Amino acid sequence: MYDATDTDAPIIAVESVRKAFASRPVLEQVTFSIRRAEAVCLCGVNGAGKSTLMRIMAGLLRADGGRVLVGGHDVSRDPDAVRPLVGVISHKSMVYADLTVLENLLFFARLYGAADADARVAQLLEQVRLSAFRYDRAAVLSRGLLQRLSVARALVHGPAILLADEPFTGLDSEACTQLVETLTAFTASGGALVMTTHDVGMGLRCCTRVLVLDGRRILFDQPTAGLDAAALAQDYLSYARARDRH
Repeated sequence: MYDATDTDAPIIAVESVRKAFASRPVLEQVTFSIRRAEAVCLCGVNGAGKSTLMRIMAGLLRADGGRVLVGGHDVSRDPDAVRPLVGVISHKSMVYADLTVLENLLFFARLYGAADADARVAQLLEQVRLSAFRYDRAAVLSRGLLQRLSVARALVHGPAILLADEPFTGLDSEACTQLVETLTAFTASGGALVMTTHDVGMGLRCCTRVLVLDGRRILFDQPTAGLDAAALAQDYLSYARARDRH
């Protein structure tokens, strides 16, 4: 059973997870764990199974075998207990286009039963620098502003875990810097972050640990300290290409 007072207890435990689509295996015996305040970058080439694994961890997709425990709860068997613990940033904004920034955040805060929703939303608007846009409809926001709203939506209920699938896609340098600050603050406050990105340099900048998913398994798991982004990207790309030739 997960002990929330034990800082060394894994808040996420992925145990022998398998997934296939039709006859094509995507994940085979994937196993790792993550503790609170860890920031983990999940790397891999296109088709390696990163987004599939993230969806399984979020409880949005059921694994064919193995299990994922979040805060000690099995995501497949007890999704209602897992949902409040997890915030998700995906390729889609997951907000309502016809609602304003403020209306979206208040809606999700109340949906999750966040304490003092008005104060929480006001705090997040300042944190992600959206206060000036609070009355703008989501439909008219730029890509960068929409991503800020997505981040605020994912954080509005105070999750213990943030799953971010390619969060930097389409962002300019200023928006990337602002997002790095938000993600760093989240883990500094004790949150656990798992993010996927094709930009290995940005991943190493945000995270304290890197996992490389390839060949349907975790083939590399190391702290980010001392790692060179270009060398790491070249190494796992070379491995993947060599494997594909066989």
